[in-house]
Amino acid sequence: MKIIFAIIFSTLFSTLLFAQSFSGGLIAGTTISQVDGDNYGGYHKISPLAGVFVRNTFNDSWGMYAGIEYKRKGSKEVQKNDAGYVVHFYAMHLDYIEVPVLATHNIKKIGIPGLFSYSFDNDFLFNFGLSYSYLIKGTEDDGTGIIPEEGRPFRKYEIAQHVGLDYNLSENWIASWRFSYTFIMLPIREFPGGQVYWFNRGQYNHNMSFAIKYEF
Repeated sequence: MKIIFAIIFSTLFSTLLFAQSFSGGLIAGTTISQVDGDNYGGYHKISPLAGVFVRNTFNDSWGMYAGIEYKRKGSKEVQKNDAGYVVHFYAMHLDYIEVPVLATHNIKKIGIPGLFSYSFDNDFLFNFGLSYSYLIKGTEDDGTGIIPEEGRPFRKYEIAQHVGLDYNLSENWIASWRFSYTFIMLPIREFPGGQVYWFNRGQYNHNMSFAIKYEF
């Protein structure tokens, strides 16, 4: 893990030498998540997100972003009967330290030629890239306690793909949305029995985050 972190940050900070400007800040928000392949659907798990980041610009259009974030992923399912009593409970808790490295592109205006055109007063950034996450702790709970792993542990790291949008509300405050999905060839855990169905190799984190960033 230390080698991966060293490679990521040496790559990031080497790019700062060629940047026009760079800044850093704090990020806080929430993540809504589910896990594809666990037989439950829907963004039912809501968890906190917090971290720090650095951002640089190469020119008026392109830049780079990287951070260190605590992010809880997983899934949750609560079923109740007509009387309101819980008849089924399941929760998967996956606590990660995530390092996203993203390219950013400043969208200056949008429109359809001949119909309309709108220019943004503040920076509106489209970002995309990858992240490396280290799993601090992974557990499953069926309502009666922690479910034993029984030979099917969670992968200790995750590679994920990201796309997102950042909009500068003011000089220092930024509203952020990001979607991420586990890299298809490296599921967070195999299916029971290790089955593989083409590109479906197990369970995958599937989440969106909504956050506010404060940039120094």
